[in-house]
Amino acid sequence: TMRASVIVLGPLVARLGRARVSLPGGCAIGARPVDLHLKALKRMGAEIRIDEGYIEARAARLRGARVYFDVSTVTGTENIMMAATLAEGTTVLENAALEPEIANLADVLKSMGARIEGAGTGTIVIEGVKVLRPATGTVIPDRIEAGTFMVAAAITAGELTITNCPLDALMAATNCLEQIGVEVEALDDASSMRARVRVAGGRALRPCDITTQPHPGFPTDLQAQFMALLTLADGT
Repeated sequence: TMRASVIVLGPLVARLGRARVSLPGGCAIGARPVDLHLKALKRMGAEIRIDEGYIEARAARLRGARVYFDVSTVTGTENIMMAATLAEGTTVLENAALEPEIANLADVLKSMGARIEGAGTGTIVIEGVKVLRPATGTVIPDRIEAGTFMVAAAITAGELTITNCPLDALMAATNCLEQIGVEVEALDDASSMRARVRVAGGRALRPCDITTQPHPGFPTDLQAQFMALLTLADGT
């Protein structure tokens, strides 16, 4: 019932014609509906039914379709992008999520023979293929882990050099850190997903207002860490 488990629904239907996956659980910040995933799969020709806490989906072969996500959804974009790689025809995903993990997944799928354009932008076009081949992919560094280490340096008034840091994907967070008085210095190419970054706290911290947003805005998954850090700030 982990909410991330629903991400196997699309690939299983596309490859095997049938999938049975538990409805995902929620988390501390609320329920996580998967209606956007199911709506998209229905548009691609899948039959969906909910049975005793499970999602059952069937399709002889998924068909390409134009899918518009009402709200930006990372797992929804990933799920349907994977499903569309083996669908018949062309699938267009509109209002797709912009997170760097989307582009990373697309790179792996393309190395397997998938035809994908636009991953990492709001519109992704997938031309279905009949079969995928095995491949080896590399997972990009975790931006939430990197941001957590940055906060650790700031909250302890310490100094860290973080290697393999996806600095380019953390601009909203590093902007807040610099606003409150934390030093963030790129030691090499700041546009790299694997930069070396020096982070130093130690000065009196200033207050900062934060609004969480979909990427490239401030990530929700760094909200708790910054909340702890900002208890040390001088002001509201």
